Amino acid sequence: MRDVTWIRRARTLLRQSAVMLGMGGLALTPGAQAELPEHYTLQLQARTNLLGNESGAYNLKPGNLLAGSLQVPVVADGRVAFRLSITPEGPNAIWWGSDAAGHHRYVLPDLGEDARASDPGLNSDGLVAFAVTGATATTSNGIYLLRSEAPEDVRIVREPLGASDWSSLALNDAGQLGFRVTFNGVGRGYVVLTPQGAGWTTTYLAKEKTLDEASPYEFLYSPAFNDLGQMAGVGDLPSEGSEFYQELRVFSADGTSRLIAQSRGRDAASPIYRFASVQPALDNLGRVAFIATARAGAGPNLTTVFLWDGAELRVVAQNGQEGIREVEFFPPDMNDEGLIVFRAIDSDSRRAVWVSDGRMLRRVVSEHDIVDSDLGPARIDQETPSGPVFAGSVSISPRGDVSVVAGLAPPDNDQEEWGTAIFVAQASFAPPADGGVDGGPGGESDAGCDGGACPGEGDSGTPGCDGGECPGEGDSGTPSCDGGECPGEGDSGTPSCDGGACPGDSGTPSCDGGECPGEGDSGTSSCDGGACPGDSGTPSCDGGECPGEGDSGTPTCDGGACPGSEDSGTSRCDGGRCPEGQDSGPVDAGGAGPPPDTGGCGCQSTSSTAFLPWLFLGLAWFAAHRRKGPSSR
Repeated sequence: MRDVTWIRRARTLLRQSAVMLGMGGLALTPGAQAELPEHYTLQLQARTNLLGNESGAYNLKPGNLLAGSLQVPVVADGRVAFRLSITPEGPNAIWWGSDAAGHHRYVLPDLGEDARASDPGLNSDGLVAFAVTGATATTSNGIYLLRSEAPEDVRIVREPLGASDWSSLALNDAGQLGFRVTFNGVGRGYVVLTPQGAGWTTTYLAKEKTLDEASPYEFLYSPAFNDLGQMAGVGDLPSEGSEFYQELRVFSADGTSRLIAQSRGRDAASPIYRFASVQPALDNLGRVAFIATARAGAGPNLTTVFLWDGAELRVVAQNGQEGIREVEFFPPDMNDEGLIVFRAIDSDSRRAVWVSDGRMLRRVVSEHDIVDSDLGPARIDQETPSGPVFAGSVSISPRGDVSVVAGLAPPDNDQEEWGTAIFVAQASFAPPADGGVDGGPGGESDAGCDGGACPGEGDSGTPGCDGGECPGEGDSGTPSCDGGECPGEGDSGTPSCDGGACPGDSGTPSCDGGECPGEGDSGTSSCDGGACPGDSGTPSCDGGECPGEGDSGTPTCDGGACPGSEDSGTSRCDGGRCPEGQDSGPVDAGGAGPPPDTGGCGCQSTSSTAFLPWLFLGLAWFAAHRRKGPSSR
């Protein structure tokens, strides 16, 4: 089973914490550009089929059928969950599983012929949540919460009091439930339920006018929900003309919100004519992907996938551009690595699932592709050429895997039905390239700006600014300032001040490969696993191998804002990813985005940097108490 390692989790926590240290928890500094997967391999999780079809079904009995439009969440370890609208038993059911071996179902009890289950929410702790409405007994309506390993123990949550529907239900990794609540005949609101003891704390993030006279919103569309308890959603505002008056905001539990985009009825300079009535995608860094209709002047309406990256509004995909004929009106999704997935029809009229890093597009899977199935090679197809071959929206996991639902047929006969398949498209990434050799003992890989100009100084073209001027001191021409004066102490003439008078140094080179004071060392450079102040236990993840996993190739957060130090402004500081070993240059900060909402207190009694020591302490605790070691599928 594929898993996100603790190092990736720590990196995500660092990013989230950096966001929360910003303005009201909503400010975002754009990081380095996401890495697109090289290719995807589709793994079949289940296949549904009609009773009587000779091709049968897989991991389900024939007669279990999917809803016409659905969402299939996929979490870090590749698990998925989905709703069955028809079962041999009669009532709706929820299925979950992973690694082509899932067979778990929760079948609703007999709650009446009108009882319906919603699409499920799923988190990495194995919790599954879905809403039930239409039950004969109103006390049977509510949010059903169960643990995948013990599905017989079901808890029904009926908060908030008087609710009649819980749509767009999502379950985050903090155990919170987020949804759009409906009160029959009254109105809607965005609600977050937070576990507290044996109960829940209810927080409204936004309301329609009919629920709160002070609200500006006449209608609230389906929202997105992240692990920080924030929601992104579009609201209709009172119209003052023939244009649409809409805005997209990210709402937080403290009552603040940030304007992301608005229609041109509200802002004549906006490229957005109207937002699509499907939910946006929101990551844990505050970035938002959404679908809207773009129009310039009296020009045509162009369905567009937009990305708010924290600094500017980008066009990810648009009708008539880069091989896309038409973006389909299904919700997009995105992860914290900045990868966005969506559905669109290509210029050859083939439907496809796409992934983007905000600048480049790549196909995940297309209509007519030949894929592996339980019946052997199969074709992504269905018998009516004009009909959609994919079902519902797509979802992306933290590591880049994508859930896809598609019709299947034999490779040479699209008139024979093999049912509907639920796949996880597993992402494969290129291994981090080597940024050069540092010229010091051991020939270690070097990830630092080598081969290009290091910010603020001339560079000799040798890794680590060696042979040139290191900022703030004279350099001996030897890597890492060795043989010269390291700032603040005498140097023994050995790289990295090792064996010399480095404060707290054991006399072992960077503590690597030896015993760091107070604990064993992993044997990896940069004091990993040792007592380096502010070190998470990861060897700076610089261009080499991080303990227990392949390195992400991101050298010490460079290209973003590294806590407690000035960043080089160099995109990922190449980490082996700069073309021809050259540095890709500074990260594009883009233009200024919409200002944050000023309603509410913006007070801050202390600088956000005062929280950095606590941030590092928390990350160190996380590393020491990680529940799982790294694994790979």
